[in-house]
Amino acid sequence: MEPYAVFEVVVSRPNGIPGIEGIVKAQNELVDRALEGSWDYLWIVQADVEVPPDGFQKLYGLGVDVAQGVVPRHDDREALIAGFMDEAKKVWYLPRNVVSGQILSGWVFAGLSCTLIRRRVLEAGIRFRYERGVGEDILFMFDVQSRGFVAKVHGGVLCGHLPEWPLGSVPNFMSPAFGVLDVGCGHRAQGDVNVDLFPEASAHRAADQRVNDDVALHVHEIPNFVVADALHLPFRDGAFEGSYSWHLIEHLPDPEGFLRELMRISAEKIEVRCPNGEHLSCKGETKPLHLHDFSLQWFREKLCAYSDWDFSVRWDYSQSEPWEIVVLGVRRVYAA
Repeated sequence: MEPYAVFEVVVSRPNGIPGIEGIVKAQNELVDRALEGSWDYLWIVQADVEVPPDGFQKLYGLGVDVAQGVVPRHDDREALIAGFMDEAKKVWYLPRNVVSGQILSGWVFAGLSCTLIRRRVLEAGIRFRYERGVGEDILFMFDVQSRGFVAKVHGGVLCGHLPEWPLGSVPNFMSPAFGVLDVGCGHRAQGDVNVDLFPEASAHRAADQRVNDDVALHVHEIPNFVVADALHLPFRDGAFEGSYSWHLIEHLPDPEGFLRELMRISAEKIEVRCPNGEHLSCKGETKPLHLHDFSLQWFREKLCAYSDWDFSVRWDYSQSEPWEIVVLGVRRVYAA
């Protein structure tokens, strides 16, 4: 049976105490509430923070005592409240392009904007506390890690920070490092980075796949060429603005896995083109390496499971006949 979670939402009450001291009192009330109940975790999300839809899942998946998401500073979207600290409570902040998509471990710190705390930390007597000149968030992370508990910061949980930076102002929750990735680029590479598994001559690229009349790729003329398996792309989540694939998916043993992989490495969009398996010109004994005959319905049924993407699936009539299927996907941007 799959594990399930039951959430209880509690909003801290106004206590009339100004500044950090009031925040500390409110947070400790949440700690008391967590210990009174049967909670396994306390997940603190501050009132001016918007959490991405998969935020809890990613933090929980780290499997540590304290897991934190990150938020931009109010005055600079590229400057995050995240970094490392030392045993003297000194903090070194890191820029967004260093943190996004990464997992930070060691003596880490990311504020308390989005923090998942395991019950045993609270049962050990660790509380939020006030000390003049030091933020209560720094003190908490110092106490947690000096007591031997493990903490990590998940740079893939990039939250919105109101009012300046709602989630809609942070597309797809990370900054892609590159433009477009062309997967299975072959001889007609179109990406800023281009991937193919077969730099040598391959029957996969032959008009008649029973005869290998292909030639090797001129890899030195292909921008940023990488040899890689399309089902296991060696790039971090959201590394590219988008991805493109032309007549590759029908060759792969796991087409659904391939689509998931494209969505994983693409921050904003994907485009997949393949033969229309219902069109006579796409069938025949000359294509033994085509493992699948795709239809519009197949793509629509498989892709409807991905609620964080919008897809269009259509035929391409550029040559007057619907011999090609075009799949276009755009990742949704969640806003308030």
